[in-house]
Amino acid sequence: MGRELITRGKLPGYRYSPGVVVGDTVYLAGHFGVGKDGSLVAGGIAAQGRQALENMRATLDAAEMTLKDVVSMRVWLTTYDDMPAFDEAYGAFYPVDPPARTAFMVEKLPLGAAVELDAIAVRDSSEVKARLI
Repeated sequence: MGRELITRGKLPGYRYSPGVVVGDTVYLAGHFGVGKDGSLVAGGIAAQGRQALENMRATLDAAEMTLKDVVSMRVWLTTYDDMPAFDEAYGAFYPVDPPARTAFMVEKLPLGAAVELDAIAVRDSSEVKARLI
């Protein structure tokens, strides 16, 4: 099984691929709340979180997938105090049946970002029903 690199939205000057497709799975690299010019959007954690998710959506779109196909997401924040505001922004994208999620607090993120997101998406995972075990 081969791999396809997604380069849409790649930040200039960095050696990485925003996404890698292997079969029905997409591995998304860290996404930040940056605009098309590569600079962080204004408005703090909520705005950066929304933009990072929009950037992730664009990367998935290149693989003909959507945010509903995300099965696991990792959230990297520089302070736990930002978690409620980020969670509110995240809820607009995932009002029900969100993917599995892990949050990490780190001292510093590239670009001086307040949040970084990475994820794994699986094609057609949106058809999986949420279950309680």
